[in-house]
Parts: sequence; structure tokens; C-alpha cells
Amino acid sequence: MKTISKKMARYGFFIKFFIILFISFIILLKYGIKVGSFELGGVNLDQLYIKLDKKLIVRAQNIKIPSIKKEEQKDSSDYLLSITDSAVWLDRLFEEISLNNVQIGDAKIKILYKDDIFFVDSPYFGIDVRFSKESQNGVDTFSVQNLALKDFNVTINGSGSADIKHKKYAFVGDFVSHELSGKIEIALANQIVRYRALDIKADSLKNFIAALDEKFDLSDDVKNWIYGYIIAQEYTVNEMNGKFDLKNENFYLNDLNATAVAKNLKVKFEKTLDAVDVEQANITLKDGKLHFDLINPVYQKRQLNGSDLVIYNIFDEKTAGLSLNIKTRSLYDGVINDILKAYGIKIPINQTAGKMDADLNLDIKFDTSQVIANGEFKPTDATIDIAGAKFKSKSADVKLINSDRLSIVAKDFGMDFFKADARTMLDLNTSTGHIKGMIKELALNGGSEDILALKDKELDAQLDFSGKETKLKLVNFGVDMSFGDENTISAQNGDELLKYSPLLQNVGVKNLANLNVKTKDFENLDIEAKGVKFDLPFYKKDGSRYDSDDFTIKVGKNAVSGLTASGNARFIAQNKDVNITTNDLNLRVDTNSTDETKEQNFALNLHAKNADIVIADINKTLPFVNFSATKKGSSISLNGLPKQGRVGLFKDKKSLNLDATDISGEFVNQLFGIQSFEGGKFRLKIVGSGTKEFKGEARFYGTHLRDYIFYQRLLSFLNSIPSLLSLKTPDFNDKGFTIENGKILFEKNGSVINFLAIELVGSSADIGGRGTIDLATKKINIDLELKILKDASSIIDKIPLVNQIILGKDRSLSTVIAIRGTTDKPEYSTQVLQDTLLSPLKLIRNVLQAPFLIFE
Repeated sequence: MKTISKKMARYGFFIKFFIILFISFIILLKYGIKVGSFELGGVNLDQLYIKLDKKLIVRAQNIKIPSIKKEEQKDSSDYLLSITDSAVWLDRLFEEISLNNVQIGDAKIKILYKDDIFFVDSPYFGIDVRFSKESQNGVDTFSVQNLALKDFNVTINGSGSADIKHKKYAFVGDFVSHELSGKIEIALANQIVRYRALDIKADSLKNFIAALDEKFDLSDDVKNWIYGYIIAQEYTVNEMNGKFDLKNENFYLNDLNATAVAKNLKVKFEKTLDAVDVEQANITLKDGKLHFDLINPVYQKRQLNGSDLVIYNIFDEKTAGLSLNIKTRSLYDGVINDILKAYGIKIPINQTAGKMDADLNLDIKFDTSQVIANGEFKPTDATIDIAGAKFKSKSADVKLINSDRLSIVAKDFGMDFFKADARTMLDLNTSTGHIKGMIKELALNGGSEDILALKDKELDAQLDFSGKETKLKLVNFGVDMSFGDENTISAQNGDELLKYSPLLQNVGVKNLANLNVKTKDFENLDIEAKGVKFDLPFYKKDGSRYDSDDFTIKVGKNAVSGLTASGNARFIAQNKDVNITTNDLNLRVDTNSTDETKEQNFALNLHAKNADIVIADINKTLPFVNFSATKKGSSISLNGLPKQGRVGLFKDKKSLNLDATDISGEFVNQLFGIQSFEGGKFRLKIVGSGTKEFKGEARFYGTHLRDYIFYQRLLSFLNSIPSLLSLKTPDFNDKGFTIENGKILFEKNGSVINFLAIELVGSSADIGGRGTIDLATKKINIDLELKILKDASSIIDKIPLVNQIILGKDRSLSTVIAIRGTTDKPEYSTQVLQDTLLSPLKLIRNVLQAPFLIFE
């Protein structure tokens, strides 16, 4: 194009040269000059004819002029100006011009003027104008068959008017330029061209933009955004208007205005991204800004309604840039984030569910390639991934500030196990942030048990997403969290978390050195608890307290289970039940305990192996092979297996129920804190309102009564009275009194045990009786009757003290012994009964025969 422009400079000189030449030789030419062929200094003339009649007539078949000294580079606009400036002389001086071939250097030009028709054709410029015969008020009208500005690739036709004297011109017509075609209105005055193009149609802008770039040296970014990143199948320019100074070649580009519509567009926000499908774009150009208002834009199936882009300072390469405004109500997910990533901006947010109202602005400086991003995102009922950590939020206001800061203000924000109101400012350069707010609720649970539970606590946290894993430090709780393929929670000061752990408190944990949690989904947790100290009623076999251990805990969707490092205990919490299993640990209980200050709304189940129950208030130990116990609220139940038999117990605030079957005499001794029995089998049942008031029944078989104090004192007493000495049957032996079967009915009221009936049946003797023992004072008031069951006729003559012996109708012998004193020092004496109906055995007979507890 520059070569053409240089040649055009020579043509201007050529035109001026001929005008001057014709004027200079006007007189000579009046008679006409005809030259067949002429050559001088490289100038060739062929069939030249010049004549001056009223006006000049110039004809030439060929004119050849060599290259002329370089002049200032010019273009078609310069020569359009030259023609308009010289037009006044054309009609005044010439009647006819007919130059069929004028060659200047390599360029050829053809000039014709005759009968008000002016025609010029050259490689750079062409015009075919027909002037009207008459003028009106000094204004000529003309029709332009063709006006070609070839360096602009613009062709114009239409009609106009010319005030040649005042150098004012007007034109209305049609134009074609590259792929564009439309109507045009032009006015020229004072060397200023004002133009207005209307109804311009095009199916592409590719060649037109290339020509503009060649003419105005557009920025590559401007050129690519006008056509390259934005391509439509159809363009319509409703109107474009502007002005142009022919003399100074000033296009006044910032005064250029236009409105246009493009349809079926493909818009690329960045060259590496997929295109946005746009139904229509309303385009305006004003004040150097090219604005695209996008109608129904869709990016990877996501609606971007309301989005637009503006190329500002479009004609200033140094300050030109792009303002890209993206709006969407679709999820703010990786698809939208890819737009920012394409410009080197990484936002650690990815929405996977919920609603979104997003407004993102990218300001791109073409000269420096600097990109500044600002945006506001308002998710509701959303699931949001922030730097790899998945959160839920009822509502949030997220602001991207100058590409490098992210402000988040969220309501009901958190994960499945916690909810908070929080605000944070993230530094995207350092990938860190500080979070402040209020934890409204936190409940990390397994099944129905809360491992952590807190409400309305201040939140002070630090977020670091600079590495592969995102780290969140809860400063005021001393908790470090890490989110990645596997999430972790650690607390080096476990006591701070223990305050908010109902589960650990419920199982008796009092101190916790540190806690480490691993999880992939915050539903299934692997927990290691170190330095756990607890207050549980367990003792080791050596008598020392079992109050510390390390735990491995697994939390599932429906249950929490744990195992100690020592192997002494394990537990599982499920469905409001806490089940504890122990090995080689003794359980210490206090039957008089009234500590019910803490409401227990869960069931604590204990399964113990090789365990004894130590009854603290009476300092007695019950050995079990294994037993299970349950405590819920104020109720306690026990089912145990000693070495022999079975024991069942239930106790709550209002009742007590003990049922033991086939237990041994030794177990009975340990249960009641006595040393009365050896061997045998016992059935025991106790019912009542508690340990202070109850009634009971004991039945036993094949045992020996051998209480050291009671039995030895009884033997001594029998030995001291000759009349009673004969009553020492084989049932009184070294093992004690042999009992084939027996029954004791008793009741307790306060500290007093009332033995309603005692019946001990031996092979040769029976013992029966009744009485009371006051446990508080240890006082005894018991009457026993010893009865020899076999026929006593063989020894009746040997009994000297008949008044102390009762002879029954069945010829059995019996005596009544009164036991007084205390349990530590019982006193024995015989009683003389005046009426045999008052004997203890007779008095308790009806009681023994009536149903009492076991079979009632």
C-alpha cells in the first residue's frame, strides 16, 4: 500500500503540471498543437493534440513520464483533496480532456473529461462523475457512477451536489468495502469530510479489519477482539458517523460513533478457552469504546445473561484494553474458574450445588498484558469447595478484589458437622487467610453420640491453601485441620476439646493429652487419643486404679468403637447405648451412692471378663467369671456368672430386685459379708424399694453352717449342758451343721433385719427359728429350736433335765436356745417352754408353708 501511496504523490504532481502547462500555453494552444510523436528527457508523447477554443481541448493516446523525485508519502485521500481543490478549474479551463494512457513509472492512469463527464482510473484511485448541465445558485449537481478509493478498497456510487466556488460538496449513495455494503452520506466543507453510513450488511469482518490494521496499525489485541475472538455469521451496522480532515489526514477516531447488531456469534474470552455461543450482540462505538452487549450467551451449557465486554481506548495502542464483565446464575464451578485461570488468576472456590448470582469483571491492559479481576459472587443454599475443603452455606457474599484478595462473609456456613457465621479475607498471593466469626453449632458424632458438641462459640481460625493440602487452624481451640485426599484433625491440647465432648465425658474421660483424627468424609473417622485419663470404677487385679490409657477410636455412620492400647477395655457407642467390655478389671460399686446430679440420658452397658465386683460401702468382693451390667439414668441392672450359678440384679430409684440361682455357699458368704456356709447350692431372691427396705427368701441345699463365732459358740453351749449334750447328732461335725435343705425368710427395714422364719433341715436334726439383727448396733434377738428328727425312745431315759427338753408327739426331741448379745459376741441360753405350741418351729410353720417370694 505504501508503494501505491508514493506513486499517488507523483500523480498529483502530474495533474498540477498539466494544469499549469495548459494555462501557460493558452494562446499558443488556441490554434491547436498536434504532435504525432515526441520524446525528450525520458518523456514520450504519442498523438498529442492540444487546442484552445473557448476552453482547452487536450487529447493524447500515450504519455510516458519517468519516475520523479520522491515526495512526501500520500494516499488516495490526498488526491481526492487535490481533485476537489482543482475542480473549480476543470470546467473553467477545459472543454475536453482525453488521456487514454498516462504512464508514470510503473503506474498507469486514464483521464477523461467531456460533456460534463469526468473519469479517472488508476491503480489507487478511480472516479466516474457526471455533472448536470445547469447549476442552481452556484451549486452543481452530479451523479457518481463510481468512486473507488482503492487503498481503502471502498467503492461508492450515488448522487451529490457541489458548490465548487466555496468548495462544498454533498453526496448520498451506496458503498461497498471488502465484505461490507450499505448506504452512505458524505458532506465535504473546509477540507473536512463528514460521513454517515447506514444499513451496513456483512457476513464477515475479516478482510475489513485487516485493511484497518494496515491503515491504522491497530494493536494485535484490539484487532483480535474485534474480529478473531469474536466472530459472527451476520453483521448489521445500523449507523456509523464520523469525520475526516483531508488536509491533516485526521480521522477523529474518538469522535467515531456506531451502532450495530451481530448475530450467531462465537466469542472467545481467551484464545485457549472454548467459545461462548451468543445469539446476538448489540454493539456500540462511542468515545473510543467498543461495547458488546451479549444476548443469550451460553458457555459450556451455562447461561451468562447480562454479560458484556468493552474494548476501551480502542485507537490508542498504549492505553487500549478490555473490560470483560461476566454474569451468571449458574453454579460457580470449574468451568467459570477456567476463565480466570486462563488469565493467571486462581480462585480457590468451586461450587458444586445450590444457587449462584455471580458478577465477574476482568480489566485487561493490552500493552502490558496486566489483568485485574474484580467480582462479587452470592451463593445461596450452596455447597462450596474452598481450597479443597467442602463447605455448605445458607448464604454468602464473596468478593474478588483486584485479583489478589478474596473477601467472604457467610451465614450458616460450615460442613455437615458444624455451622457458623464467618467472615474471612484471603490473600491469593500467599494463599492464606484469617477467619473470624461465631460457631453456631458443632456436632461431630458417630451414630447418636456426639464426639464433639458445642454452640455459640467464637471462631478464630487461620487458613492456608498454599500447599497440596488445605490447612485450617482453629486458634482458640488449639485444633489443626488439614483437607486433602485424607482429612486430618489434630489437637495437641486435648483437654480444650474434652470440654465439648459428651461421648468422652460420658465414658468417664477426665483428661486428654492429644487427639489425632483421620477421615475422608467426616462420617467415618479414625481417632488416636493419647494420654487419656479417666475416672471409671475399674481396678486392676493388683488393686491399683485403672485410670489412664491410650485409645484407638473408629467412628462410623451408626456407631463409635474404641480399643485401649493395654487391651484392658474396649467400647462401642450405638443407638444411645455405650457398651464397654473389660478384661481382668474389677468393678467398684457403692450401693449407697446417691450421686445423681448429672442426668444420664444414655445406657451404659458393661461386659466384664474375669472380673470381681467390689462393694465399697460394705468392703466386700464378689468374684465373677464374667458379668454384664447396665446403667441408664438411676437404674442399674446386673447379670453375672460366678464360678457357680447365676446372679441377676435390678435397682432404680424406687425398687430393688436380686435373683440368684445355684450360687455357692462361699459366694453367699461374700455377698453378705459372713462366713456362715460352706458348699451347697443356694437360691436367693430379694425385692424391695431399695437397700434399706426389702424382703427376701433364701433356699439352699447340701451345705454346711459353720459360722466361726455362731457355730463355735453354739457347740460350746451344747457341750456345757449335759442334758443338751445328747442332742449333738452327726449333723454337728467338724465341717459345721450339715444342712440337706433349708429356707430363710427375711426382711429389712432401715438397719434392722427381721428373720421371719429360719428352717435348716439336716439328716438327723433340724434347726428352726426367728428373730432380728440390728446392723447399726449389731444387737441379736434370735430364738432357735433344735429338733432331733429320729425316734428318741432309746435315749429318753438318759436325759436328766426333762424340763429343758420337749418331747414331741412323733417322739422327737427338741430344745429352744435364745441368742442375744451382738454379732461379735453372741450369748446363748436355753428356754423352758410351758406350752409346746409356742415353740419357734410351730410358730414359723405357717410362714414357711405359705408362698413368699421365689414361688409366689
